[in-house]
Formats: sequence, C-alpha cells, structure tokens
Amino acid sequence: MNKDEPIFYNNKDLILDEIWSLLSKGVTDRAEDFRLPIVVLNSEQEPNARIVVLRGAHKEQNLLRFHTDIRSEKIKFIKDDNKIYFLFYNKERKIQVRAKGFATIHYKNDMTKEVWEKTQIVSRKCYLATNAPGTLSEDPTSGIPEQYAGKNVPKEESESGYENFSIIESKIHSFEWLYLASKGHRRAKIELTDRGSIAKWVTP
Repeated sequence: MNKDEPIFYNNKDLILDEIWSLLSKGVTDRAEDFRLPIVVLNSEQEPNARIVVLRGAHKEQNLLRFHTDIRSEKIKFIKDDNKIYFLFYNKERKIQVRAKGFATIHYKNDMTKEVWEKTQIVSRKCYLATNAPGTLSEDPTSGIPEQYAGKNVPKEESESGYENFSIIESKIHSFEWLYLASKGHRRAKIELTDRGSIAKWVTP
C-alpha cells in the first residue's frame, strides 16, 4: 500500500468503520464537517431538504439522531412518508457519504426526557418560540419572546420549551460512500442489516 493511500482505499471492508468514525466525531466535534448533514425528506410536491445538527450516531443499532421542533414542517413530512436521506461531506478528507433510512418521531417519552435534561440552555431557547417554525411574519423575527431576546434564559423558564422538543431517530439501512482522489476515486455501496453489512465496489 502506498503510504499516501488511506487504509480503506482498496479495502471495502474497512469503509464502514471509517464512516461511523466520522459520524461519531460529528456528534462531539463542532469542527467536524459531518456534524451538519443535509437531510432530505419527501413532501407531496417535491423532495424537501435542510441542514440539521447531528446529535447521535449509534453504530451498533445503525441509528442517527437529530432534534427538531415538533411544530416544524419536517414532522408532517415524516408522518406522511418516513423515508429519510442524509448527505455528508468532509472537505479535508474528501469523503462524501449518503445514508438512507426510515425516521421515527420521539415526543414526550423517556428518550426525549433524558436528552432534554442534558440539553444546554442556549439550545433549549430555540424551543421557546411562540409561533411554529415557518410561520409568516410582517417583521424580521427570531420567534423567541421579547423578554428573552439577546439574554440568557433561566433554566426554570426554559422548561416550557420541552413542549415543542422532539427527536428524530433514523434507522439507516444503506450507505453510499465516495472518496475523491487524484489517482482515482473510490465508491462503494454498503447494505446494513441486523446481522451485519455487505459492501460492494461501484464505479465512481
């Protein structure tokens, strides 16, 4: 192996570990590109995309998680069609990953209670918005009540945000991985099951 080649360059069995390593890093490292994936959902009219913050990556269960306001448009789309697609790209490592799965909405259950207790006040503040995300407004607005604008919110006053807090948990069933290299790109598809994974090379 050339010393400049990553270990997965010609070994498809090492790609899945690299993917989960980047995903796990995305959860904990604010500087990791995988922290901010594009998520694509299906609506009645057209595919609908947005950037989310990756909040959980669980290799053993093939699960990815992010948080959202229960009043957001995303919730309606998932209720209508729970197929979900993630697109990640790490510029420095020149790795693109597409993930496909099925989304589940968690709201006011043991999971959301546990995560909410650990959620920082600055993040809780986002869920204090008076109107639902996407509500039209005559004036520029953050949606946050005026008494909290530009201020820290006391923890006890942030608790009301739990009413709007939800977690989207996605069971991933496949990854498509692309590595860009001047000597030749590499691409692979990986199917995931509860029994393991199957990786296959694909022409880039």
